[in-house]
Amino acid sequence: MHCDADRRRNTLALDLAEPFKPLFAERLLKRTAAQKHLKPSDFETDVGRAALSKNGRKKIAALVKEELATTVYHRTLKRQVSYEELIHLEALKVVRLCLEDTPYKPFRPWW
Repeated sequence: MHCDADRRRNTLALDLAEPFKPLFAERLLKRTAAQKHLKPSDFETDVGRAALSKNGRKKIAALVKEELATTVYHRTLKRQVSYEELIHLEALKVVRLCLEDTPYKPFRPWW
């Protein structure tokens, strides 16, 4: 797990996000690029850097919301769960580790 390293970052959030990056973020970025959702006008460029404009952030937020609603069949729960729920379930495993000393088994995609 991430350590604090005196950077005042939310390291627990980074730990929870790590297993979902290839499933969620990278796939979202590739799809956004392939479908050309973003235009040059969706970026603000300064010398040496670029950032999303307000309109670009709105587009990405809508795509993220849509992606979080994507469902997969959960073998243990025997029902469809959204990516959002998978992240919540992973957070609950960390809570159980802290409160009940239940061994933590990291998320691994099965599909």
